[in-house]
Amino acid sequence: EVRIYDHLFTVAEPTELWEEELNSKSEVVYGNAIVDPSVRDLVDYRDVDVWKSNTALQFERMGYFVVDIDTKFDKDTGKGKLVFNRTVSLKQEATIKKLTKAQEETNAARRAKQAKDKAAKEARMKIEPKNLFKEAEEHKGKYTQFDAETGIPTHDAAGKELTKSAKKKLAKEQNKHINMLKKAGK
Repeated sequence: EVRIYDHLFTVAEPTELWEEELNSKSEVVYGNAIVDPSVRDLVDYRDVDVWKSNTALQFERMGYFVVDIDTKFDKDTGKGKLVFNRTVSLKQEATIKKLTKAQEETNAARRAKQAKDKAAKEARMKIEPKNLFKEAEEHKGKYTQFDAETGIPTHDAAGKELTKSAKKKLAKEQNKHINMLKKAGK
């Protein structure tokens, strides 16, 4: 038996759609592979070890193979199963697709957005709960007056007093921020 292993993914850099990018041919097993008879003199199940490198062989024009721990071949009797795993191919495999310019741009945009979101979250984690509605980017300029004790806005940008339900919603957001800070150990 010969096992040919290849790249796990069909793209160089997997995305959120990684399940669709799996290479269905990342492992191909040839159960009835034929190898040169001289291999029988080099392989014995008693020499196969899980913890050290096993015998490695080069199969002509195919690549380098190592004896697998599933090998049960006894060279004294000439019976048993030979199992080899390809470790290096001599042929250039073409399973990884080159990313198109659009895909590269999409990946770069995604990474940039993730970095921006991470920076925004880190900046938000530095804001004291009482100053959340004064300093957080999404709240800047929306409110003109704040409760002295809690920091919760009382008036909008136009100077109009906020409704009780709006204040309650903002208090809930502030509590969420407090809990995030507690989780982060701040």
